[in-house]
Amino acid sequence: MIERAAGRSVLKSCGGDSGCAESKLRGKRISRGFLPIGEACDSNRASRGDMDDHIEGGSVNFEQLFTRADKFASALVSAKLAGGGDCAVTFDELVGQVGQLADKLASAGLIAGMQIGLQAPNCYEYLLWDLAAVKVGAVIHAVPEDLQSDMLAAIARKQSIALWVCEKPEHIPEISNKVSLADTLTEESFPVDRNAVPVTDGDLHSRVYSSGSSGYLKGLNISRRGTELLVSDFISAFDLKEADSHLIFLPLSNYQQRLSVYGCLWSGTSFKVARHTTVFQDIGRYKPSFIIAPPAIYENVYNLYGRAADAKEKLAAFLGGNIRFMITGMAPIRFDVLKAFNDLGFPLLEAYGVTETGVIAWNTRQNQRVGTVGKPIHPGHVHLTDDSEVIIRRPFPLSKGYFDSTESDSANTFLNDGSIATGDIGALDADGYLTLNGRKKEIIVTSSGAKFHPEELERSLSSLGGVNHCIVLMSKSDGRLVAVLFVAAQGDSGVASSIESGVQAVNASLPDYKKIHRWVLTDAVPSIDNGMLTRNLKYDRKGTYRHFQVEIERQKGRHR
Repeated sequence: MIERAAGRSVLKSCGGDSGCAESKLRGKRISRGFLPIGEACDSNRASRGDMDDHIEGGSVNFEQLFTRADKFASALVSAKLAGGGDCAVTFDELVGQVGQLADKLASAGLIAGMQIGLQAPNCYEYLLWDLAAVKVGAVIHAVPEDLQSDMLAAIARKQSIALWVCEKPEHIPEISNKVSLADTLTEESFPVDRNAVPVTDGDLHSRVYSSGSSGYLKGLNISRRGTELLVSDFISAFDLKEADSHLIFLPLSNYQQRLSVYGCLWSGTSFKVARHTTVFQDIGRYKPSFIIAPPAIYENVYNLYGRAADAKEKLAAFLGGNIRFMITGMAPIRFDVLKAFNDLGFPLLEAYGVTETGVIAWNTRQNQRVGTVGKPIHPGHVHLTDDSEVIIRRPFPLSKGYFDSTESDSANTFLNDGSIATGDIGALDADGYLTLNGRKKEIIVTSSGAKFHPEELERSLSSLGGVNHCIVLMSKSDGRLVAVLFVAAQGDSGVASSIESGVQAVNASLPDYKKIHRWVLTDAVPSIDNGMLTRNLKYDRKGTYRHFQVEIERQKGRHR
């Protein structure tokens, strides 16, 4: 059973990192904390042993990743090349090219523990750099591909980066130790800064950035052992096999996608790395057996194909006819969309996690309750405070802490007792399924002092006929609730009338402080370009308010 904490109780440490890695900073290679999790912490031996029983070849560890991937002769990785065109190589060919790049880096003076700054779109070369870093024991410092050059230069001044790899190095003249992504496997020399200071933490696998719900970048230190454990959990829970195929299209700078790569390599699962701008075309062409995507993708697919009388046939054709399961998370998804996919025979499984700690809970083919985020992967790791915030205490979380954030963010997330505060409000039902009720930071406080989570209201409004998406905001001018309703046909008077009746019906069931006083109808489609989606395709509340600020505030006094 999952313990409900009476506050934030102390997590007893199962051992620090000291002594877990042998470090020879000026040698060519060092052992960087490949200590198996089961040996590192007694409390984790049982779960690691269980995974060994369920995963052919044992649980995931980076020391054996390339040897294992090399054995899958028929497995393929497909991706765009940095210079244009497509490539498809076998796993053994990939491993061979990773080895070539690793040797080239070592010859250029890169040693274990040094950081490689990587800013690039999804492409084959991104995989090579990430995996070569694993092979030589370096640390990939992954920067969002859309980060502006001045911010990249600021990171370069603060961090000791041995080599920068960029798609367009000419855009960062302030940085001298840089190489073009297109020169990954050419004869071009790598200007490694041999004076760059290596990190000494053998468990530091990567450095990544996450904006989460804060709206600004936070730097996270990613744990090698936490990564191994999480990937092992995923392979075991979803029974990944050589017969599977996976489409990855969210940015590889989002660490979740790199976890998927490691899982595919370990299990012999073929995969394709695409870009989010072509995902709708790539799904049907590639015919994956599983995908992982934010709610916006599934909601758009449902709106296009899921409402018709022949929805099952249309969805099957769109998805390629090979889907075994689909996973969603990262933000709340509409209940009607979840139910429709599952009722039509396309398992859509909701999961929950945060980069700070890794995946926390998921629905699986064997255990699913639509409307929840599933059962906690390790029930003993999940706790709820008196105010229902989800707190995680696990031996090896995915992240070891922030390397770049505000003091308050760090103190409020990575707590003194070793636990991690997610900022999410949750509840457990009698069968152990976890339901999320909203973000602690996004609680709306009305002028009367009443508090509630906007997600509750958004779910009700999104289920109205004709509404594809909904975001509830508070007017800055009068403090009243405004709903931005995304519809397919803004000018259709029949749709507008139906929505008005629907909003009034929803309002009739609500207390006064939760009633929608006015709304904006729009046929716009939320996207990264218009600022209404984050780069991870989550809804951006601040961006949506900025986009519709005139409409939201112009309606002052028009109560519905």
